[in-house]
Amino acid sequence: MSLDTPSGAAPPEHEDGGLIRLEEVETTTEVLPEPARHGGNLHLVLNDQYIPEREIPHDYGDRELGDGSLYQHARARWYESDDSGDLTVIQDSRGRDKEYVVLTREYEFAGQEVAVTLNSSRCELGTVSSAGNFRSWWKYNLTLQPVDGDGEIRWNETPTTSLNVVIRPQYQELAKEANGEITENWSPPFGSGTELIVQTTWAEDDQEIQDRALQLVEDTLGYETDVLDIQQDSRRFWKAEVHHRLTEEVADELVHVIRQSSELLARREADLEETTVHSDGKWQIVRLTTDGWDQLGFPILHGQDIEIKLYLPDAPAQYLEYPMDQPKLEVSLQGRPSSGEAYHADRWEQIHGVLEEILCSHMRWADVGAEHILEDEMSDGPHADLLRWEHPEGRRAALREMYDNLIPEIYAEARGKSTLAVYDILHSVKRRGAATYEQLAEDTGLHKGTVRGHVARLCGTDDDPGILKRVTDACTFVTFSATWFEQDAHQALAECYPGDTAEERTERRQERVEERLLKRTLGMTPAQPDRHEDWTDQELLKILDALDRATGGDRDELEDDPAADGSDTEPSSSEHWALFGELSLTAQELAVSLDQEIVQEDHVLLRADPYPTLTD
Repeated sequence: MSLDTPSGAAPPEHEDGGLIRLEEVETTTEVLPEPARHGGNLHLVLNDQYIPEREIPHDYGDRELGDGSLYQHARARWYESDDSGDLTVIQDSRGRDKEYVVLTREYEFAGQEVAVTLNSSRCELGTVSSAGNFRSWWKYNLTLQPVDGDGEIRWNETPTTSLNVVIRPQYQELAKEANGEITENWSPPFGSGTELIVQTTWAEDDQEIQDRALQLVEDTLGYETDVLDIQQDSRRFWKAEVHHRLTEEVADELVHVIRQSSELLARREADLEETTVHSDGKWQIVRLTTDGWDQLGFPILHGQDIEIKLYLPDAPAQYLEYPMDQPKLEVSLQGRPSSGEAYHADRWEQIHGVLEEILCSHMRWADVGAEHILEDEMSDGPHADLLRWEHPEGRRAALREMYDNLIPEIYAEARGKSTLAVYDILHSVKRRGAATYEQLAEDTGLHKGTVRGHVARLCGTDDDPGILKRVTDACTFVTFSATWFEQDAHQALAECYPGDTAEERTERRQERVEERLLKRTLGMTPAQPDRHEDWTDQELLKILDALDRATGGDRDELEDDPAADGSDTEPSSSEHWALFGELSLTAQELAVSLDQEIVQEDHVLLRADPYPTLTD
């Protein structure tokens, strides 16, 4: 997308050029090894329409291109291969055919041999016919592709150091189509010629990105850039990333700190997006994106989204060697090229300083030091130059204030007038540290659906975190919402019912189990029959679970279902019988169910002729 306005993002600054923080923020100077600069992008426009068409070295037939700009160089090279039938068709990840020109299979770049390909796609710029129809022009993409030992291109992979250059037209006579609307009087914001959008990895600064792109177009398209053609105000960027790779032992604490940042931002009404994935006992991804980092003491950037992410590669054993399969903590600028949200390239160091500050401060809050940082083939890790940054203070006080506000909620929930169910759930979490829904149901005697309902309420919302939180693994675990909040929560629970004993909690559990079982027997209550003294709590729970599986759920859960009473459903036209072996009931469970009339006798059919003794 072209930049529609020359004005770039401009964060507020002091007179000396330093970025401004909120007034109450205090900082201390800290030191850690400098993070690696993983990647970024750069936008620039060449005012090169003046170059004569005759300087294009490619055979484009009898077409008239109009000038010798870089855009027309790329266009001519595409025509040359198209006319000669020298296009390679490859299916993309969505199964669509895409055409490529293979410019070379032997290009030396960043110490590796790669292929360079050219492909085309429609852009939003074009012309309007006399009938009012929009006809798109094409943009061209120069891309590096890895090759194997036989020189074959690995189309679906990316080289260690990647580089992609998008080449687009910038002409006064073009129209622009966006969201179904055509602008016929569109004017290039940085003058006529060629627009470049460069994306690359492992670049230290904007100049290195620019040099890589201009060298690539010279080597593959035969276009030599005059630096005087570069429109300096067009040099913008909206993507940048820094990272450290870390030992696995600190991953959980970093997750905890990132999620604390999310909770603090939510309390301060910042817009944010949080994503977490936990699988096979490990955190795979924890991602927090927001434009409200100034609320945590970092410099004010005005509307720029920045993302912090901790992740492990999905399949490290197949593609990477140690330590590349270790957790990676990265902070990236997630800006957009439109609406003035791109930064001028002159701010490259300034913005990277903010990214580094956010990354290193989260490491410091998690007590992660140089001894936890790993070296890899692209980063010096613990041996990198030392970075001095301003670390925001006051986080502990902010967290204390946030969690202190939850203590009254614990008292209110645990002292519920009608039931001690919530108190027993919280006590189970206290005892276990982290508990599954099944464990909570077993400890309290509540139905698992009832447990889920209470937990959902106790976890709060994204904007207002609660007493508990859920952690997704192969199964879901429930724990207190913050590690250092647990001690206060434990004390509050003890003060709610200071005389409560394990024996009393067991009795409440037994009563709930009995009540659930008896409610399944045509609405009987605990006061009607005596409890069968031979049944253990485990046996009763097992019977209830088996009945849930056999009948499709707990009757308690169906009471609020409009269709549960059959009022909105057609009556069954035939009975359904099943073999005993097809059911999820054991013989013992069936016997108890018959004994208590949970299952009616005339609903059990047994073939007797092979077993004469049954009828004696």
